[in-house]
Formats: sequence, C-alpha cells, structure tokens
Amino acid sequence: MAMFHKKKKKRFSKKTNNTMVFLLSFIIFLVVFGGICLWAVIKINEERRAVASSTVGTTSQAVQFDETDARNLLVVTTDQNSPQGFVIVRADPAKARILTLAVPRDTVVDYGTREVRLHELTAEYGIPVARDSISKLFNVRIDNFIEITYDNIEKMVNYFESGIIMQLNEDLDHHDESLSISIDGGLRTLTASQVVKVLRYPSWRGGRKQRADIQAQLTSALINQYMRSLRKDRADDDFSYLVNLAKKTDILVSHYISAKTGLDYLAERNDGSISSSVSLPGEYKGSGDAIRYYAADDVKKTLKAMMGW
Repeated sequence: MAMFHKKKKKRFSKKTNNTMVFLLSFIIFLVVFGGICLWAVIKINEERRAVASSTVGTTSQAVQFDETDARNLLVVTTDQNSPQGFVIVRADPAKARILTLAVPRDTVVDYGTREVRLHELTAEYGIPVARDSISKLFNVRIDNFIEITYDNIEKMVNYFESGIIMQLNEDLDHHDESLSISIDGGLRTLTASQVVKVLRYPSWRGGRKQRADIQAQLTSALINQYMRSLRKDRADDDFSYLVNLAKKTDILVSHYISAKTGLDYLAERNDGSISSSVSLPGEYKGSGDAIRYYAADDVKKTLKAMMGW
C-alpha cells in the first residue's frame, strides 16, 4: 500500500514538471512572438507616417499648375434690390495667390452703341450682360458670377461664426435714420451686423472710390481667415451653403469640382495673407446722380500686370 502511494506521488511530480516546462516554453514563445509583432507594427506605422509626410510635403511637386488653372469669379453685392458692389476674385494656384479687384458701381462700360454705368446695366439687363461688358472692358475671361444680398452676407458671416478680422484705416462714425455705426479704426474683428454696416457706411474719407474698394478688402479678409486647410473637411459644406445664399449664380457643382484641386492647393498655402485687394485705376467725372467712373486708358495693360490675366 505504501509502495502504491509512493509511485503515485512520483507520477504526479513528473506530470507537474512537464506542465511547468510547457507553460514556461509557451510564455517564452508569447514574449518572443509578441515582441516580433510589436516591432513589425511599429515599423509599419513608421513607414506609413513617412509616406504620409512625403505625400503632404510633395503635393506642390506632384500637382503642377499654369495660367489655365486660374479662375475668375464676379461677385455682385446688392442692397434693397440695387447693385452696390462689383468684385472680381481671381484664384491663381500657379502663383499661389488670390486677388480681389473692386470695380466701382459707376464704372462706364459699353453696351451696344452707348455708354452706360455698370449698376444701371446690371439693374436693367442682368448680371450676365454686365459680366460680358466687364470682360470686354478689361479683356479678361470671367468664368462664373454670384449675386449676394447684404442680408445674406450677414448670414454668411454668422455661418463662419468668428466674424471678419480686417484693418479699418479710419474711425467710422455715422448716425441717421437708416444707419448708426461707431467703430474705431485699426485692426478689428467685425461682427456680422458690423460687416454690413461697414458696407453701407456713406462717409468714407475716400468717398465713392473707397466705398467700392471696401467690398474687395472685405472679400480678401474673408478668404484669408476662412479659406484654410483646417476647413478642408468642411469645404463641400461651405460651398453648398454659400451657393444656396446666392440670389443668382451660374456656378454648378461641376465648376466647383473642376476648380477644387486648385482651391485646396491655395487653402494649404494660406497663412492668413494669401489674398490681397486691388483698386481699379481711373477717375470720377461729373457729380451727384450723374457721376461716372472712367477706367484708365491703359486699363487692360495695367490690369494684366496687376492681376496676372
């Protein structure tokens, strides 16, 4: 009986030893195998990051742009059904810049055999006719147009949520039944309602010309602040929202898609100053309701040098 118990104990001890050896071997296997897997995962992630970094860093080399990739958009702002501002926005990825050109509403253009002011032509015949007259005057192709009211400009600024940061070169102070505004000059963050008041401000020291130029300056400020790579994931939503705010436009989804690569490229390179405004050379003649703005005689040559078209 004693012998039986002794043999059983040896058998149990041998079985325990075998189990321990197996477990130890298994643990060593897991450590070694797990280490190899971890090393492989780290290496794969490093390679992926390197590829991603290389892709981002070489976008400019991978995508080549030329002057045919530039797009010209005519923005017409209206207030109480009256055309107020005309701004040509030129997005030029080849030169990594966006320019905005203010065209005074009283600019004289040819229509048929007569001369007519731009805002009158627009009110009577529509933006497409006005666009063609501007194209002829400046010798430039305008790809698309968009009309937006002051009320919808306020909605647009509210949509972007952070106002518009821009430099005001003078103190604004005007109070009457139609407009009350008091803003100190300098670098200011304008609320949506203030943006519209700035557009309506009638007392600029630069008179009518400055009222025209402020349209382009605000447009550039908006681009510099919000056309950024940080909003890339929201670009499609931004496009849809802005187009839906338009009173009239000929912009189609296909136009947006064809321009998107260039716009993304510009957004990636926007450090907050990619856009600047340009003032149309010329002079006012006449006074009161008969006042007219005549572009400089060499306007085509001048704008080609200034705008790059």
